[in-house]
Amino acid sequence: MEGKVSVIIPVYNAGKYLRACLDSVINQTHKNIQIVAVNDGSTDNSGEILDEYAENYKNIKVFHTENRGVCAARNMGLDNADGEWIAFLDADDYLALNAIEILYSDGIKYNADILSGLLKEGVEESVFCETAETCVWTGLEGIEKALEDDRFTYSSCAKLYKREFIKDVRFVEGRKIHEDSYFVFCALLKKPMFVVKDAYIYNARTNENSASHAAFSEKFFDILYFAEEKWKAVEKDYPELLDKAKNMLVKANIAMLQCLLNTNDKKYDKDVKNCIQEVKQYKEYFIPNYPGDRKRFFIIVNNLYGIYKWLYQLKYSKRIK
Repeated sequence: MEGKVSVIIPVYNAGKYLRACLDSVINQTHKNIQIVAVNDGSTDNSGEILDEYAENYKNIKVFHTENRGVCAARNMGLDNADGEWIAFLDADDYLALNAIEILYSDGIKYNADILSGLLKEGVEESVFCETAETCVWTGLEGIEKALEDDRFTYSSCAKLYKREFIKDVRFVEGRKIHEDSYFVFCALLKKPMFVVKDAYIYNARTNENSASHAAFSEKFFDILYFAEEKWKAVEKDYPELLDKAKNMLVKANIAMLQCLLNTNDKKYDKDVKNCIQEVKQYKEYFIPNYPGDRKRFFIIVNNLYGIYKWLYQLKYSKRIK
Protein backbone atom coordinates (compact mmCIF):
# COMPACT_ATOMS: atom_id res chain seq x y z
CA MET A 1 0.00 0.00 0.00
CA GLU A 2 1.37 3.41 -0.96
CA GLY A 3 2.10 5.74 1.93
CA LYS A 4 -0.56 8.35 2.54
CA VAL A 5 0.29 11.89 1.39
CA SER A 6 -1.62 14.89 2.71
CA VAL A 7 -1.64 17.81 0.27
CA ILE A 8 -2.34 21.10 2.08
CA ILE A 9 -3.96 23.82 -0.03
CA PRO A 10 -4.55 27.31 1.42
CA VAL A 11 -7.32 28.99 -0.58
CA TYR A 12 -8.12 32.68 -0.87
CA ASN A 13 -10.20 34.00 -3.78
CA ALA A 14 -8.77 31.39 -6.15
CA GLY A 15 -12.03 30.45 -7.87
CA LYS A 16 -10.60 31.07 -11.34
CA TYR A 17 -7.93 28.39 -10.98
CA LEU A 18 -9.11 26.22 -8.09
CA ARG A 19 -10.65 23.40 -10.12
CA ALA A 20 -7.46 22.91 -12.11
CA CYS A 21 -5.49 22.87 -8.86
CA LEU A 22 -7.72 20.27 -7.20
CA ASP A 23 -7.92 18.12 -10.34
CA SER A 24 -4.12 17.97 -10.52
CA VAL A 25 -4.11 16.37 -7.06
CA ILE A 26 -7.11 14.10 -7.54
CA ASN A 27 -5.59 12.70 -10.76
CA GLN A 28 -2.14 11.98 -9.33
CA THR A 29 -0.61 8.65 -10.28
CA HIS A 30 0.05 8.17 -6.56
CA LYS A 31 -3.44 7.30 -5.30
CA ASN A 32 -3.24 7.32 -1.50
CA ILE A 33 -3.76 11.06 -1.12
CA GLN A 34 -5.64 13.27 1.31
CA ILE A 35 -6.44 16.87 0.39
CA VAL A 36 -6.67 19.36 3.26
CA ALA A 37 -8.06 22.61 1.86
CA VAL A 38 -8.37 25.69 4.07
CA ASN A 39 -10.68 28.39 2.74
CA ASP A 40 -9.08 31.49 4.24
CA GLY A 41 -12.08 33.81 4.21
CA SER A 42 -12.56 33.90 0.43
CA THR A 43 -15.14 36.34 -0.89
CA ASP A 44 -15.49 34.72 -4.33
CA ASN A 45 -16.84 31.26 -5.16
CA SER A 46 -13.84 29.36 -3.78
CA GLY A 47 -15.78 28.06 -0.78
CA GLU A 48 -18.57 26.69 -2.97
CA ILE A 49 -16.09 24.92 -5.24
CA LEU A 50 -14.37 23.33 -2.24
CA ASP A 51 -17.67 22.10 -0.79
CA GLU A 52 -18.63 20.66 -4.17
CA TYR A 53 -15.39 18.70 -4.41
CA ALA A 54 -15.61 17.54 -0.79
CA GLU A 55 -19.08 16.16 -1.49
CA ASN A 56 -17.84 14.24 -4.52
CA TYR A 57 -14.49 13.04 -3.15
CA LYS A 58 -14.22 11.45 0.27
CA ASN A 59 -10.49 12.13 0.58
CA ILE A 60 -10.98 15.91 0.74
CA LYS A 61 -11.21 17.79 4.04
CA VAL A 62 -12.39 21.40 3.83
CA PHE A 63 -12.10 24.02 6.55
CA HIS A 64 -13.70 27.45 6.29
CA THR A 65 -12.12 30.21 8.40
CA GLU A 66 -12.00 33.98 8.61
CA ASN A 67 -9.18 35.56 6.68
CA ARG A 68 -5.99 35.11 8.70
CA GLY A 69 -3.38 34.78 5.97
CA VAL A 70 -1.61 31.98 4.16
CA CYS A 71 0.64 31.05 7.10
CA ALA A 72 -2.31 30.47 9.43
CA ALA A 73 -4.09 28.50 6.71
CA ARG A 74 -1.09 26.25 6.15
CA ASN A 75 -0.67 25.74 9.89
CA MET A 76 -4.32 24.71 10.17
CA GLY A 77 -3.68 22.26 7.37
CA LEU A 78 -0.69 20.82 9.22
CA ASP A 79 -2.76 20.45 12.38
CA ASN A 80 -5.44 18.50 10.53
CA ALA A 81 -3.40 16.39 8.11
CA ASP A 82 -3.03 12.72 8.93
CA GLY A 83 -0.84 11.51 6.08
CA GLU A 84 2.58 10.00 6.60
CA TRP A 85 3.86 12.65 4.19
CA ILE A 86 3.00 16.34 3.70
CA ALA A 87 2.99 18.47 0.54
CA PHE A 88 1.96 22.11 0.03
CA LEU A 89 0.19 23.44 -3.04
CA ASP A 90 -1.06 26.98 -3.66
CA ALA A 91 -4.62 27.22 -4.96
CA ASP A 92 -3.73 28.95 -8.23
CA ASP A 93 -0.97 26.46 -9.10
CA TYR A 94 -1.02 22.80 -10.07
CA LEU A 95 1.12 19.67 -9.93
CA ALA A 96 2.50 17.48 -12.66
CA LEU A 97 0.33 14.37 -12.51
CA ASN A 98 3.21 12.14 -11.41
CA ALA A 99 4.75 14.67 -9.02
CA ILE A 100 3.84 12.87 -5.80
CA GLU A 101 4.84 9.49 -7.22
CA ILE A 102 8.27 10.77 -8.21
CA LEU A 103 9.01 12.30 -4.80
CA TYR A 104 7.44 9.48 -2.81
CA SER A 105 9.43 6.78 -4.64
CA ASP A 106 12.66 8.62 -3.83
CA GLY A 107 11.48 9.05 -0.25
CA ILE A 108 11.23 5.29 0.12
CA LYS A 109 14.42 4.59 -1.82
CA TYR A 110 16.58 6.95 0.24
CA ASN A 111 14.66 6.86 3.53
CA ALA A 112 14.45 10.64 3.16
CA ASP A 113 12.99 13.24 5.51
CA ILE A 114 12.41 15.93 2.84
CA LEU A 115 12.30 15.67 -0.93
CA SER A 116 12.18 18.44 -3.50
CA GLY A 117 11.61 18.96 -7.18
CA LEU A 118 11.48 22.28 -9.01
CA LEU A 119 8.83 24.92 -9.71
CA LYS A 120 8.23 26.17 -13.21
CA GLU A 121 6.59 29.58 -13.65
CA GLY A 122 3.86 29.93 -16.22
CA VAL A 123 1.18 27.49 -17.31
CA GLU A 124 2.47 24.52 -19.27
CA GLU A 125 0.45 22.03 -21.29
CA SER A 126 2.62 19.11 -20.24
CA VAL A 127 1.47 17.76 -16.89
CA PHE A 128 3.90 14.85 -16.56
CA CYS A 129 7.54 15.28 -15.69
CA GLU A 130 10.41 13.03 -16.67
CA THR A 131 12.84 11.51 -14.20
CA ALA A 132 16.04 13.47 -13.74
CA GLU A 133 19.28 13.60 -11.79
CA THR A 134 18.92 13.15 -8.04
CA CYS A 135 21.21 14.49 -5.29
CA VAL A 136 21.23 13.63 -1.61
CA TRP A 137 22.13 16.24 1.02
CA THR A 138 22.83 15.13 4.58
CA GLY A 139 23.91 16.75 7.84
CA LEU A 140 24.62 20.45 7.40
CA GLU A 141 24.47 20.37 3.60
CA GLY A 142 20.84 21.47 3.44
CA ILE A 143 21.51 24.50 5.67
CA GLU A 144 24.58 25.39 3.64
CA LYS A 145 22.57 25.22 0.43
CA ALA A 146 19.89 27.49 1.90
CA LEU A 147 22.50 30.05 2.96
CA GLU A 148 23.99 29.85 -0.54
CA ASP A 149 20.54 30.68 -1.95
CA ASP A 150 20.09 27.35 -3.73
CA ARG A 151 16.90 27.14 -5.79
CA PHE A 152 15.76 23.96 -4.04
CA THR A 153 15.46 25.88 -0.76
CA TYR A 154 13.23 28.79 -1.87
CA SER A 155 9.72 27.47 -1.52
CA SER A 156 7.78 25.18 0.80
CA CYS A 157 6.00 23.91 -2.33
CA ALA A 158 7.29 21.31 -4.83
CA LYS A 159 8.37 19.28 -1.81
CA LEU A 160 7.39 16.24 0.20
CA TYR A 161 8.00 16.21 3.95
CA LYS A 162 7.86 13.31 6.35
CA ARG A 163 5.16 14.49 8.73
CA GLU A 164 6.89 13.14 11.82
CA PHE A 165 10.06 15.03 10.89
CA ILE A 166 8.36 18.45 10.66
CA LYS A 167 5.87 17.93 13.48
CA ASP A 168 7.29 20.90 15.43
CA VAL A 169 7.87 23.20 12.43
CA ARG A 170 5.25 25.84 11.65
CA PHE A 171 4.85 28.93 9.48
CA VAL A 172 5.26 32.28 11.24
CA GLU A 173 1.77 33.77 11.28
CA GLY A 174 1.42 37.46 10.55
CA ARG A 175 4.37 37.49 8.14
CA LYS A 176 3.78 37.64 4.39
CA ILE A 177 7.09 37.74 2.53
CA HIS A 178 9.79 35.03 2.59
CA GLU A 179 7.73 32.99 5.08
CA ASP A 180 8.10 30.09 2.66
CA SER A 181 11.88 29.96 2.64
CA TYR A 182 11.96 30.41 6.42
CA PHE A 183 9.74 27.36 6.93
CA VAL A 184 12.11 25.33 4.75
CA PHE A 185 15.12 26.76 6.60
CA CYS A 186 13.69 25.75 9.99
CA ALA A 187 13.16 22.23 8.68
CA LEU A 188 16.74 22.15 7.37
CA LEU A 189 18.06 23.18 10.79
CA LYS A 190 16.98 19.69 11.91
CA LYS A 191 19.60 18.24 9.52
CA PRO A 192 17.34 16.05 7.41
CA MET A 193 18.12 13.51 4.76
CA PHE A 194 17.20 15.92 1.96
CA VAL A 195 16.78 14.49 -1.54
CA VAL A 196 16.53 16.89 -4.48
CA LYS A 197 15.54 16.02 -8.04
CA ASP A 198 16.29 18.25 -11.01
CA ALA A 199 12.79 17.91 -12.47
CA TYR A 200 9.94 20.40 -12.81
CA ILE A 201 7.06 18.88 -10.86
CA TYR A 202 5.13 22.02 -9.91
CA ASN A 203 3.56 24.64 -12.18
CA ALA A 204 3.35 28.09 -10.60
CA ARG A 205 1.26 30.69 -12.38
CA THR A 206 3.20 33.90 -12.97
CA ASN A 207 2.55 36.34 -10.15
CA GLU A 208 2.37 39.90 -11.41
CA ASN A 209 2.13 41.09 -7.80
CA SER A 210 5.43 39.58 -6.72
CA ALA A 211 7.61 41.54 -4.31
CA SER A 212 9.88 42.82 -7.07
CA HIS A 213 6.96 44.26 -9.06
CA ALA A 214 4.29 45.25 -6.53
CA ALA A 215 3.70 48.71 -5.08
CA PHE A 216 5.74 49.18 -1.92
CA SER A 217 4.31 48.00 1.39
CA GLU A 218 5.66 47.62 4.93
CA LYS A 219 5.22 43.86 4.54
CA PHE A 220 8.41 43.76 2.48
CA PHE A 221 10.42 44.33 5.64
CA ASP A 222 9.65 40.68 6.39
CA ILE A 223 12.57 39.99 4.05
CA LEU A 224 14.96 41.52 6.58
CA TYR A 225 13.10 40.06 9.54
CA PHE A 226 13.54 36.49 8.31
CA ALA A 227 17.14 37.12 7.30
CA GLU A 228 17.86 38.24 10.85
CA GLU A 229 16.07 35.18 12.28
CA LYS A 230 18.15 32.89 10.06
CA TRP A 231 21.32 34.69 11.13
CA LYS A 232 20.48 34.27 14.82
CA ALA A 233 19.78 30.55 14.36
CA VAL A 234 23.11 29.99 12.60
CA GLU A 235 24.99 32.10 15.14
CA LYS A 236 23.50 30.07 17.99
CA ASP A 237 23.80 26.52 16.67
CA TYR A 238 26.10 26.47 13.63
CA PRO A 239 28.67 29.30 13.97
CA GLU A 240 30.93 27.51 11.50
CA LEU A 241 28.43 28.56 8.81
CA LEU A 242 28.44 32.29 9.61
CA ASP A 243 30.48 33.18 6.52
CA LYS A 244 27.84 31.58 4.31
CA ALA A 245 25.16 33.32 6.37
CA LYS A 246 26.75 36.62 5.36
CA ASN A 247 25.90 35.77 1.75
CA MET A 248 22.31 35.29 2.88
CA LEU A 249 22.32 38.75 4.47
CA VAL A 250 23.71 40.30 1.29
CA LYS A 251 20.99 38.63 -0.80
CA ALA A 252 18.26 39.76 1.63
CA ASN A 253 19.42 43.37 1.53
CA ILE A 254 19.65 43.31 -2.26
CA ALA A 255 16.08 41.99 -2.38
CA MET A 256 14.94 44.71 0.02
CA LEU A 257 16.61 47.39 -2.06
CA GLN A 258 14.78 46.06 -5.11
CA CYS A 259 11.47 46.50 -3.28
CA LEU A 260 12.45 50.00 -2.13
CA LEU A 261 12.72 51.04 -5.77
CA ASN A 262 8.92 51.32 -5.64
CA THR A 263 8.74 54.16 -3.12
CA ASN A 264 9.97 57.74 -2.87
CA ASP A 265 8.85 58.18 0.72
CA LYS A 266 11.67 59.94 2.58
CA LYS A 267 11.03 57.92 5.73
CA TYR A 268 12.69 54.95 4.01
CA ASP A 269 15.91 56.79 3.13
CA LYS A 270 17.61 55.43 6.24
CA ASP A 271 16.56 51.89 5.33
CA VAL A 272 18.05 52.31 1.86
CA LYS A 273 21.29 53.53 3.40
CA ASN A 274 21.42 50.65 5.90
CA CYS A 275 20.77 48.03 3.22
CA ILE A 276 23.50 49.43 0.96
CA GLN A 277 25.89 49.54 3.90
CA GLU A 278 25.25 45.88 4.78
CA VAL A 279 25.73 44.73 1.19
CA LYS A 280 29.07 46.51 1.08
CA GLN A 281 30.08 45.24 4.52
CA TYR A 282 29.72 41.60 3.49
CA LYS A 283 30.42 41.92 -0.23
CA GLU A 284 33.34 39.48 -0.17
CA TYR A 285 30.95 36.71 0.91
CA PHE A 286 28.50 37.26 -1.95
CA ILE A 287 27.74 34.15 -4.04
CA PRO A 288 26.40 35.17 -7.48
CA ASN A 289 24.14 32.25 -8.33
CA TYR A 290 22.07 33.98 -10.99
CA PRO A 291 22.58 36.74 -13.63
CA GLY A 292 20.19 39.15 -11.88
CA ASP A 293 22.23 38.80 -8.70
CA ARG A 294 25.38 39.97 -10.40
CA LYS A 295 23.74 43.02 -11.94
CA ARG A 296 22.10 44.27 -8.75
CA PHE A 297 25.21 43.56 -6.66
CA PHE A 298 27.38 45.52 -9.12
CA ILE A 299 24.96 48.48 -9.05
CA ILE A 300 24.93 48.64 -5.25
CA VAL A 301 28.64 48.22 -4.50
CA ASN A 302 29.56 50.74 -7.22
CA ASN A 303 27.28 53.46 -5.78
CA LEU A 304 24.89 53.35 -8.74
CA TYR A 305 21.69 52.60 -6.84
CA GLY A 306 20.40 56.17 -7.08
CA ILE A 307 20.80 56.24 -10.88
CA TYR A 308 19.31 52.76 -11.17
CA LYS A 309 16.30 53.83 -9.11
CA TRP A 310 15.73 56.88 -11.31
CA LEU A 311 15.83 54.79 -14.49
CA TYR A 312 13.63 52.11 -12.93
CA GLN A 313 10.99 54.65 -11.92
CA LEU A 314 10.95 56.14 -15.40
CA LYS A 315 10.03 52.71 -16.72
CA TYR A 316 7.61 51.64 -13.95
CA SER A 317 6.13 54.95 -12.79
CA LYS A 318 2.69 53.44 -12.14
CA ARG A 319 4.07 51.27 -9.32
CA ILE A 320 5.59 54.08 -7.31
CA LYS A 321 4.10 55.26 -4.02
